[in-house]
Amino acid sequence: MTKYKISSKSLNARTLAIYELDQLIAYISSLDPELKPDEATALAGYVVGLLPELLPELLAENLQLLNQIKEVATAIKRRKSRNPQAN
Repeated sequence: MTKYKISSKSLNARTLAIYELDQLIAYISSLDPELKPDEATALAGYVVGLLPELLPELLAENLQLLNQIKEVATAIKRRKSRNPQAN
């Protein structure tokens, strides 16, 4: 296995993504408490896998969510431009 260094920014981003995925797993488990943890995790993976296909239509129907995504992207770029050494 090839070893490579992961920047602290990438590690933080991955940690956040894992946390958010865990929240999705918990939500799916709440929808069907009879699911075992591995089943809820697999279902969450399935849902995430559907997103590239479904997201454009979902965002077209939910402009508030689309605007929220755009606002977060703008905030990230603004923060990056204020602190170019952190890139």
